[in-house]
Amino acid sequence: MNLKNFNKIARPISYTLLASLLTTLATFQMPAYGQASMVPEDNAELRALFEGEWQEEFNTWGRWGDDDNKGASNLITPEKVLSANALVEEGIVISLAAPVPQVAAADVAENGLFNQSMLRISDRNSADNYQVSYHGLTVAHMDTWCHFFEDGQMYNGIPVEGNVTMEEGCKQGSVMNWRDGIATRAVIYDIAQLKGVEWIEPGTPITRADLEAWEEMSGVQAGPGDIVLLYTGRWKRREAMGAWAGEVAGYYADTIPWIHERMPAFLGHDFNIDWNPRPGWEGIGNPIHIATLIWMGINIIECLDLEQAVETARELDRYEFLMTFAPLPVEGGTGSPLNPMAIF
Repeated sequence: MNLKNFNKIARPISYTLLASLLTTLATFQMPAYGQASMVPEDNAELRALFEGEWQEEFNTWGRWGDDDNKGASNLITPEKVLSANALVEEGIVISLAAPVPQVAAADVAENGLFNQSMLRISDRNSADNYQVSYHGLTVAHMDTWCHFFEDGQMYNGIPVEGNVTMEEGCKQGSVMNWRDGIATRAVIYDIAQLKGVEWIEPGTPITRADLEAWEEMSGVQAGPGDIVLLYTGRWKRREAMGAWAGEVAGYYADTIPWIHERMPAFLGHDFNIDWNPRPGWEGIGNPIHIATLIWMGINIIECLDLEQAVETARELDRYEFLMTFAPLPVEGGTGSPLNPMAIF
């Protein structure tokens, strides 16, 4: 058969195969970009533990004194700061905050927009005004004790009534407890690399087994006074596929004992920390928030942009570094927007 006759036969066959392939790809999610979410088999069992013995077993109230307001941040001692500074080898400084949102999106509510407005422009200078509601899905921020309550109490048994008011905000447990700033060791848990994907699909529970598998793979693990940074590739996925809300690849409930064992000062994430949605957890709001902020005295930092830090960590094959940030010193504040720095 000559080439001309072969092409007459092969071309329609190749078009048919191509059409079939395109149809298959349209319904098949490539594994390089994530995996389907699932509900683990022990979901109901963990809820029972959460509502039962865990509330006492993982409670640290009084560990650092009855009047303590800093919780696990007390583990960031001068010695801890010095050891974290020793991790600086290359002198590479990276911001862990995405640009603040100025356009509404699925993960940016109207009240979450960062409003920057000019006050004046003269022949000598200019001035502007900032306004933002930073709690939410987009702005890098930290939460404090008075952001979450349970049974009328916050961390260390401080009653909400009389302590948190519309007029004064928080009297105890406010962001002022961290006004001197944080400098400590941070450890990235690169779950996307662990799974061999570009990002973890929204709605996927990140389990204790995942965290421990990453520790074995990377050779590093978080410890007392550290910052845990969970990387799911949120911002990479957002850039490729657009904004979304309601589904989060976050910490599953079986990580609560792990968090208590590691006892970091801060639990971080590139989205909101709790796995969501949580079938079987109806009536309980954000169990990881409750366990860390209220029971253990571990602070939360959310919506961090870890993309460049992860890229650098992969290039250096080093997943621990110095991390530093300071909140705005707002008296009565329930948290603060942040621009944290990773220093390799």
